Amino acid sequence: MADIKKRNYPGNNTQDAGAIDNLTYSNSSGARKTAEVGRHLLPFPTPGVGNGYTTDLSSAAYSLPGAGRNLAVYNNSGSVASITFGSSSAITALAAGATDSSGNVGLPCQANAWSYFAAGYSNYVISSSSSLLVFLINDDTSIQAVAQAMTSSMIP
Repeated sequence: MADIKKRNYPGNNTQDAGAIDNLTYSNSSGARKTAEVGRHLLPFPTPGVGNGYTTDLSSAAYSLPGAGRNLAVYNNSGSVASITFGSSSAITALAAGATDSSGNVGLPCQANAWSYFAAGYSNYVISSSSSLLVFLINDDTSIQAVAQAMTSSMIP
């Protein structure tokens, strides 16, 4: 018979369905714990260069490898710069807060700091400056909602 663990080990043998909540709650602080262990960052493949890669997306719009990707951007300068997401490779870099006729907007990247963005349904991204180091966050994690089965005890 499989060993059933109670409330402190995630996995298929966990008896408590709220194991994630139990593991992320800190009794001493009275709040959820946050543990930043770092992100797996990847450079963008350079089109037409074979095995070339880059983090400088200022020269042209770069294709995102699928919808819902997340980006980490480091602004290596003392001034605000921006990145722009779009649905076409014809997008142009926009200044922070500026918009175009397609509804694209220049998203600000704080000076000398990391910024994180969710691309949503966008297919392309371009940056306004070569001082922006743009990385794909390699994380294909997703959460799927599963409908609860209706039982006779749920019927009023």
